Amino acid sequence: MKKAIITAAILGALASNAFSQGLVYFSGGGSAATRISTNSVVGGSSAGTTSLGAGQYYYALFASAANTTVSGNSAAFSGSGNGTYVFNALSGWTLVGFASSTANAGRFGAISQGTSDANQGALNSDGSLTVQGIAGAANANFVAIGWSANIGSTLAALEAWYANPTLAGWIGESIVGAGESLGDNNLVSTPQAFGVGAGQLTGFLLGEVSPTAVPEPTTMALAGLGAGALLLFRRRK
Repeated sequence: MKKAIITAAILGALASNAFSQGLVYFSGGGSAATRISTNSVVGGSSAGTTSLGAGQYYYALFASAANTTVSGNSAAFSGSGNGTYVFNALSGWTLVGFASSTANAGRFGAISQGTSDANQGALNSDGSLTVQGIAGAANANFVAIGWSANIGSTLAALEAWYANPTLAGWIGESIVGAGESLGDNNLVSTPQAFGVGAGQLTGFLLGEVSPTAVPEPTTMALAGLGAGALLLFRRRK
């Protein structure tokens, strides 16, 4: 009888692990390898870690059970005005949660979790995020993006800006980390998405994207007058 009870308890625990949602911690900058940096010249290399001050940059973490690339790319990239970031290639990637920069240069920490801008919830009691659709103890692949706060605090704002960057902003995407075993709040401890271990994400660069050049009204008016004068001159000849 006692053996049957123990067996049932073990099976119940295993079943619980199999169907529970996986957990992960979303923070970075604790080591030099996981800090976020920016450039000061479009297309330039890192000019140093993100500036001091909380809330100056935002981050989003995405997970996939199968994808190991974002539209064929697994390397980090930044500042591209025509690249395919994960928010433009959401097929197979699920939003896990958001983070924000802290007062420590190059560092950030999770602020909310959810599957969309409109469906954000509080962090779990231990500060972890729930990875929807991937069970605890199962493997997951991660990728993160970051952007400057002047763009906005939501993915919707980021997407609108990226489609038409009317102001200079900074954006970047991490490498794709493959094969992290998610925590299950029981037998498997909750991992950090960022780190130096196998499958973890490392720090990346936020590169500047210049605003789209839009002629000022006065410039357009002058151009129109010039074209009209040229046409009149040709007619007189």
